[in-house]
Amino acid sequence: MAVTRAWPLLAVLGAGLFLVAVDATVLHVALPDVVRQLRPGAAAQVWIVAIYPLTAAPLLLPFGTLGDRYGRRRVLVTGYAVFGLASLGCAVAPDVPALLAARAVLGCGGALIMPVTMSLLRELFPEQRQRRAAIAVCSGIAGTGSVFGPVLGGVLVEAWGWRATFLVNPPVILLAVVAALRWLPRSPPGRQPWDALSALLAAGGVLGLAFAAGPSGGGFAAGAAGAVLIGLFVRRQRRAAVPLLDLTLFRRPGVPGAVGGVLLVMSTLVGLGLLLAQYLQVVLGLSPTAAAARLLLVLGASAVGSVVAPALLTRFGNARVRTAGFAVTAVSLLVPAAGALTSAWWLGGALVGTGFGMALALTSSTDTLLSAAPADRAGGAAAVEKTGYELGAGLGTTVFGSLAAAVYAGRLVVPAGVPEAAARLASAGPAQAETASRGLAAADELLAAARTACTAGVQAAAGVACGLFALAAGVSMLRRSRKTSPAV
Repeated sequence: MAVTRAWPLLAVLGAGLFLVAVDATVLHVALPDVVRQLRPGAAAQVWIVAIYPLTAAPLLLPFGTLGDRYGRRRVLVTGYAVFGLASLGCAVAPDVPALLAARAVLGCGGALIMPVTMSLLRELFPEQRQRRAAIAVCSGIAGTGSVFGPVLGGVLVEAWGWRATFLVNPPVILLAVVAALRWLPRSPPGRQPWDALSALLAAGGVLGLAFAAGPSGGGFAAGAAGAVLIGLFVRRQRRAAVPLLDLTLFRRPGVPGAVGGVLLVMSTLVGLGLLLAQYLQVVLGLSPTAAAARLLLVLGASAVGSVVAPALLTRFGNARVRTAGFAVTAVSLLVPAAGALTSAWWLGGALVGTGFGMALALTSSTDTLLSAAPADRAGGAAAVEKTGYELGAGLGTTVFGSLAAAVYAGRLVVPAGVPEAAARLASAGPAQAETASRGLAAADELLAAARTACTAGVQAAAGVACGLFALAAGVSMLRRSRKTSPAV
């Protein structure tokens, strides 16, 4: 296909990918408005945010390989239709169960869209230099979409309410469907059969691992079941004449590190993004729009990182760029980890550095994965990348959220004279502390204690993320030094 035609098609693919990424985080700022209208419990609040990525993650590998078997355009358009209809379902949901169900279907649509979109890059851009540029664009769209979610959510909530955050999807999806049917080439169905049993084993295994650390607290039982199913999946792939996923992909240089890079970047980006959105509103007292505007710094820096990444990849290679991205992010996260959260300059610099470093790490990881697989098996490689993306988003919300909540509960000092019922409500979180403080004589003291505890929770989460990125950078440098050192 001519490149002049491929680049406009990239804009069509990017529009759908952007919406899928936005919906992972669009409720971060809108959640208080959802709570006021639908009154979900504490566990339901976490599920409303997390069910979307936790539904998408187990389906990415089975759905990604559907494109290789039945044609990528067909699967992509189907995903667009499911995503658009589910968005309407979310917008009109009358209660919490209906919203949860619609968000789960939304995750199914996203799982159809994401891996097929990325695997199409192998078809549209066969030349490596152009493909790296296209991958950088799509990785930037995915990363910045996750960051832009709270920004869009803040603006729409203040203007029209939380339901408007879903009503922006159907018109864009409709245009994407029309453009895809008119201009996207019809890829021929693959000749190899699609292994439904392998798909079920993979989906069940990832689902078990996701729920083990998810908001339901599935713990050991869910994790053990997931590990068993993943083991059965791997065994079947090794024995199959035509495996659903070519496991030799993971033996290729850089692929394990790339998968880990995607998982680490997305868990931190989404998990810390949620905590910072709440911190800016509850502790600093910013409006949803003002809080979202602060997060634009991450978006802008991520966009810059995505623009410069192709040239850096060509000059230094994927491994070096990924290591540099890890290191820049680790240094940037030192600022919130050290407690410099109230200074606009320090926090702004940290957000810029984090966005830039994550863009480098995410782009280099995606390019490694897509380049490692042959074109006719690109769907499986893209599905692995997007499984890390969505699983990271789901785990980031729950793991970092649980860590911050535990630190908050441990550090909260309830003033004397606060009734027991109000104290229990305040211990659930800083937003609940605002509700509990109403009408109390010690309201100011309780709010001050909640803000201090919230700050400690965010600081602890940032510290853990900083340590993980520093460890990733160290491991990456050690592996590179072993490969380049001469044999003794």
